[in-house]
Amino acid sequence: MLRSLVGSEMCIRDSTDTTYLLQLSPRLEKFKKVRDYLYNFRCPHCGDSQKQKWKARGYVYRKKTDLFYKCHNCGIGQSVGNLIKDIDPNLHKQYVMERYKAGETGKRKTKEPEFHFEAPKFKPKKTIIHLPSIGSLPKEHYARVYYEGRQIPNQFMDKIFFAEDFKKWAQSVCQVDYTNLTQGEPRLVIPFFDEDNRLIGAQGRALRESKVRYVTVKVHENSRKIFGLERWTNKEPTYLVEGPIDSLFLPNSLAMAGADMSDLSFLNKINTTIIFDNEPRNDHISKRMVDALEKGWRIVVWQDQGNKWDSRAPKDINDMVISGRTTDEILKIINKNTYSGQRGKWEVTYWKV
Repeated sequence: MLRSLVGSEMCIRDSTDTTYLLQLSPRLEKFKKVRDYLYNFRCPHCGDSQKQKWKARGYVYRKKTDLFYKCHNCGIGQSVGNLIKDIDPNLHKQYVMERYKAGETGKRKTKEPEFHFEAPKFKPKKTIIHLPSIGSLPKEHYARVYYEGRQIPNQFMDKIFFAEDFKKWAQSVCQVDYTNLTQGEPRLVIPFFDEDNRLIGAQGRALRESKVRYVTVKVHENSRKIFGLERWTNKEPTYLVEGPIDSLFLPNSLAMAGADMSDLSFLNKINTTIIFDNEPRNDHISKRMVDALEKGWRIVVWQDQGNKWDSRAPKDINDMVISGRTTDEILKIINKNTYSGQRGKWEVTYWKV
């Protein structure tokens, strides 16, 4: 009988904390239930990371009969009741009244814990792409012919895929609305994974005549449009290019794929070289180059003293490979034409002329 009463009281206390936490949840950014008695969201006290909006380091978890909150960014720790009180005092009054009715007020049965708490570690789910890989296609298939024509290394043949209907595939994996994509359009599919090898997006390259040659989609609204994270390490120099295919020819390379410069805060500027396409008459690219220099980045300006590239020069890394350059030769050109600061701005001006 006693065991039954204790169990009943625990259920009531859990239920009250959980009920009012869920009522508060619309005001908690990126709130989600991880599993029973474990919830995750961006910290309402410190605001969590201001540069990386996808980060959520606040956790509500159960200890004995109560729920507690802990932020792994600012370090604050408190009961769920105090969390509710800080965010919504009116809701907190209802919460206290509910606990009073249930006989839960007074001296707490669970001591406020000392927080030596590590964020829960979850085993990442391996993402399976339900599409045929390029390596599985017949040699005469037009997608494989295109792949081999671009001279993409064979090691990526089973990591790049083919979709007969890119829109249909994108809608099956993305939580973002992509109803505006063209139905029945075949594309080469280059998946984007995060550091834990989870799918975060993809780029579709048109294989037939299309109004839009490249389409980049995100699995979640807050996913980063950065390609190559699953292979990247911050312990080696980083080469940051514009397109995913270009990144496949360089060591430890990432592709921006439309990402904003603010998405690059995880990179070390001293150890990173940004490689924009060689299009001097493209005002958008030249403005981005100057903007990167003003923000303290190192960039490549495609020119050499006395040997400036002309309009027939390759416009990107893949073009250089197709024209016969080896990776070592390309890296030498990159290193020779890397600039920063005021010198970089001068080189951009000279490059545009």
